[in-house]
Amino acid sequence: MLAVDSSVYSPGPMLVGKKAVVTGGAHAIGAAIARAYASHGADVLVVDVDTDPVEGLQFDTAAGGSVTSLCYDVREPVVPHEMIDFEPDILVNNVGHFLAPPQQFVATTPQFWSEMGNINFDHVLRLTHSLLPGMIERGSGGSIVNLTTVEAHRAIPGHSVYSAYKAALTQFTRSLGVEVGRTGVRVNAIAPDLIESVQVPYRKIVSDDDWSKWPQWAPLGGPGQPEDIAGPALFLASDLSRYITGTVIHVDGGSHAAGGWFPREEGGWTNRPRKA
Repeated sequence: MLAVDSSVYSPGPMLVGKKAVVTGGAHAIGAAIARAYASHGADVLVVDVDTDPVEGLQFDTAAGGSVTSLCYDVREPVVPHEMIDFEPDILVNNVGHFLAPPQQFVATTPQFWSEMGNINFDHVLRLTHSLLPGMIERGSGGSIVNLTTVEAHRAIPGHSVYSAYKAALTQFTRSLGVEVGRTGVRVNAIAPDLIESVQVPYRKIVSDDDWSKWPQWAPLGGPGQPEDIAGPALFLASDLSRYITGTVIHVDGGSHAAGGWFPREEGGWTNRPRKA
């Protein structure tokens, strides 16, 4: 039986004394996670190919957290020793990308499959394989948070390879969480949808005329913001989630739960396309 954790009833910083590695942490979701962790007292190492914005990340310094950066492309096969020597308690595998506009699978190539796998799955294996042993050896637990997508749980025509690798990442999360549970290291995932980011700039791709339709696209409306991912990421990194592993938190305004159901303007619901 786990001992009673009184921190549940005590407000305040949740990551004091912790170290966290956040990949792709210079922009959008990654940056929001890095700021949240540092604001709660963690020393955060942001790993990104573009580290210039990291100097400008603003966070609450009252808890004593910090943010530093390491310029590294996670697609490179050798994990830098700086990441291992940092000895993180928390690893956030945030990097992922479509890489290309929608295209039919029959038009893709083995080289594309390899590139898609490297940026969405392979690098997670490499980084986790490099940093997990230290978490286990230090014996103080740890938390690995993998960023997947709603498309790991539903179809996305035109991005079948991307969806397949994200689904693989989801299953890796489940299996590894069970495998290392007795070491005290927890492994979980977050599956976003409808979050405004550098890759999906809704302000640019949704017209003014369509902006009012958000309540029809997701039960909670939208779009969601990077901070909406940072909150669950903070929860999964902290002791508040100490009895959670191998699971996925959907942060999508309810789109996954809706499963293709949309409200009718005249009332009721429909799961069939309608003409504009």
